[in-house]
Amino acid sequence: MATGFKKETVRRSRNLPTDDYQTLFDKIKKRSEGEKKSLKWYRSAVKEEAGNYEKNFEHYDKDVEQKINSLRRFTVEKHLYMFEYKAKMRWLPYYDKFPLVYVLKSSKDEFWGVNLHYLQPKKRMIATKKLLMGQIDLPKACFHKYLHAHVEDGIYIDLATVEWDSAILLPTEDFVRNINGMIFPIDKKLVWEDTNETFYDKIRGQQK
Repeated sequence: MATGFKKETVRRSRNLPTDDYQTLFDKIKKRSEGEKKSLKWYRSAVKEEAGNYEKNFEHYDKDVEQKINSLRRFTVEKHLYMFEYKAKMRWLPYYDKFPLVYVLKSSKDEFWGVNLHYLQPKKRMIATKKLLMGQIDLPKACFHKYLHAHVEDGIYIDLATVEWDSAILLPTEDFVRNINGMIFPIDKKLVWEDTNETFYDKIRGQQK
């Protein structure tokens, strides 16, 4: 089913590097030329844009602000990433193949974080504003563990901090269910409904 950008107002960060700076959201919206596109088209467009990003595979510190979009080989806390993922389905009713994850903890083999795609866009914007202030206030349904070995090509898009408030509105979520080895798409609205049912069962805290 075709879709397009929603009409929610994107509150652009006042800390954009220049007045003519174009975020990933801006570039993808321009590519769409105002036409409705499939979710697959948006994911493909994001990957094509990411192909132009700097490959920065060196060590980096969690407390250093991410100023430009970069490609990474591993994750650190307090950063927001996009990546392609193939989950182990043993206990999961569904999962997101193209998650948008704020990382809370990372180790050599795995990392833990909150996938903002499990929230509908308006709630996503509120949650992201709090994350930018180091506040965790999210439903438990958003919290997931990921294995580095299951990340496609082992590559992560590390999003610049100034891009968070617009990247969350890119329609790139890809929820699926595995039934006896067969993959079936899951409507994102059904996922949002599931999250809303337990919305107030939250984990709250302040990151140090």
